[in-house]
Amino acid sequence: MKWLWLPSTFCVLLMFGGCKPNYPNCNGDKDCPGFAAGKEFCVDTKCQQCRPDHDDCGAGKSCSSGRCEAIPGYCARNADCPSGLCEKNRCAACTLDKHCPGGTVCSAGKCQTDKRKPCKVNDDCAETEDCVNGRCSPVGGNRYAAQGPGSCSLETVRFGYNEFELNPQITSVVDRNADCVKKNNGRPVRLIGRTDPRGTPEYNLALSDKRAQAVKRRMVALGLAEDKVVPIPRGETEAIGTDEGSWEQDRRVDTEWR
Repeated sequence: MKWLWLPSTFCVLLMFGGCKPNYPNCNGDKDCPGFAAGKEFCVDTKCQQCRPDHDDCGAGKSCSSGRCEAIPGYCARNADCPSGLCEKNRCAACTLDKHCPGGTVCSAGKCQTDKRKPCKVNDDCAETEDCVNGRCSPVGGNRYAAQGPGSCSLETVRFGYNEFELNPQITSVVDRNADCVKKNNGRPVRLIGRTDPRGTPEYNLALSDKRAQAVKRRMVALGLAEDKVVPIPRGETEAIGTDEGSWEQDRRVDTEWR
C-alpha cells in the first residue's frame, strides 16, 4: 500500500486511483461518512445534513443552509399546542367553539374543557346565566355565545411584532366587528389588548394599550358611541406562546361583549 503526501491533502492512491477530499469537502454522496445511514449528502461539494427540495429532515423540521432545523410552531396534533388547536401543522389560537376538538370550548384563544352546567331551560341555570345550546352561559357574555343562523361573531384582531397601527388587513377585521356591533343595536364591547411575552412588562402593557386604542379609534370613526367601546390593556399577562409560531397568536386585541 502506497501513501502520497501533498502539501494540503492526504491522498490514498492504491487501487482507487484518486484523492478523497478532506471532510466536509466531497465530490459525491459517498464521500460523506453519514451517507450510508441517510444522514449526510454531498451538496455543492460540501457534506450536509439535507438537500434543498428534498424531504431529508422528517416531520417538524425543514432544511436550512444544509441543516435540519425545527419548524417554529409546528404541530402534528392538537395536544402539541398550548392553545389546544393544531391547524395545517401549525399551532393556532381558536376564535370560535367550533374550532376546538369535541368536548372543549374556545376561551381566550385556548381550547378548554367545557365546565358549564348542562341545562334544558333557563330555569336550570343561575340568575346570572341563560341556557345556551344545552349549557348555562353568562347572560350577555360572548365567551360561549351561540353562532346560529343570522348571528354574527366578533373576530380576533391580530398584529405583527411590535406593531399597533392598523394595516388594510387589520382594518377589514375591525370593520366587520363594528358592523356586528351595529347589528346588535350598538351593544357595548371591551377591547382587550394583548402582546407576546418579549419585552419588559411595562413596555408590553403600553403596547397592548396602543393596540386597543387604535381599534377603538377605528370603531368610533365608523359610528359607534365612544362610551360603548372600552379599551383594556393586558400586556403579556395571559400570553401562551413559546416561539415565533405561537407568539403571533399572543399579539392581538380580543373584542368581547360587555
